Amino acid sequence: MLAKIIACQPAVPGTAQLMVRLRGDQALLSNLTFILCNNEQNYLQPDGSWSPAQHWFTVDGGYPLVNGSGFRIGSTTLDPLLANASQVQIQIKLESGETRNTTLQLVRDELFSSDARGQTGNYSGSSVLAKPESEAEPVVEPVMQPEVAPLPPMSAKSESRNQRKSSRVPMIAALLVVLLIVAGALWWFLGRSTATTPPVAAEKQQETPVLPASPKKTSETPANSDCSPANLDSLNELDFVQSCVQQKLGSDKLLAIIQAAKKANKCGVAQRLYANRAQGGDSQVAVAYASEYDPKYHQPSECFKEADQDTAVYWYETALQSEPGNQKAKERLEELRK
Repeated sequence: MLAKIIACQPAVPGTAQLMVRLRGDQALLSNLTFILCNNEQNYLQPDGSWSPAQHWFTVDGGYPLVNGSGFRIGSTTLDPLLANASQVQIQIKLESGETRNTTLQLVRDELFSSDARGQTGNYSGSSVLAKPESEAEPVVEPVMQPEVAPLPPMSAKSESRNQRKSSRVPMIAALLVVLLIVAGALWWFLGRSTATTPPVAAEKQQETPVLPASPKKTSETPANSDCSPANLDSLNELDFVQSCVQQKLGSDKLLAIIQAAKKANKCGVAQRLYANRAQGGDSQVAVAYASEYDPKYHQPSECFKEADQDTAVYWYETALQSEPGNQKAKERLEELRK
């Protein structure tokens, strides 16, 4: 299967075409049901976010496009894909109930997100805003300041009262000084008596031995045996893939796990492990993934039923990005592009 997102003609920001080509099936698809999974094993949601919960999208109105079936998609799907730097896996569900997986290819140089709307007049006239009419300047009326009435002259009685009040100030100050001296003396004597009293509570607290905290057992840490062929049937697909990603197995061990998944018809596990490691820069796994689709090395199986030259080229190119000197990838690309 080949899945690719290409631009509309003419290109419209926030809109693109999803092209799906099924090997061995030339029939036009009238509708398409699919899920999108990124490199972190999260699925695209209707609001544009990514979540561990699967969400199936359905689009109608299929039409012929590049020897396959085309579907129009909007900004809800396109914007998150353009914002996502890593590659994305697409899994489609056919009317027969069969599911197929592949890496979704994006022609990023020709695609525009919905944020590009309004940057040029060719896309939409709504980006040009009409200049608002100038409003008349409001007339500011002067604020009348109320006249302040002059204060009446101070009488002789009030002057004498002020003199009597001022004469009491020295007496009050002297009384305050005496009170402060008495309070200081009391504090000094009481402070000495409390300082010599042994802290009984503190001693009792020191006598109590501190017990070491027992380590808590959590189930968050995966067991080392999670990523093993024996657990392909006991763990669900997502948990198994995540355990293998967390353990960071060597290339040879991971390829052995992938082969076991193929034999057990766990095609989603095999596809995701291939894509995750190849996208992470493992050229050995990328070349092995390309060989699954390469007509020269293809071996029919439930997970890889037919060869796909375009997909093989894509993964050989991915291998060369992380290892430019990979001789096998160079030779196969040269042969496939003839």
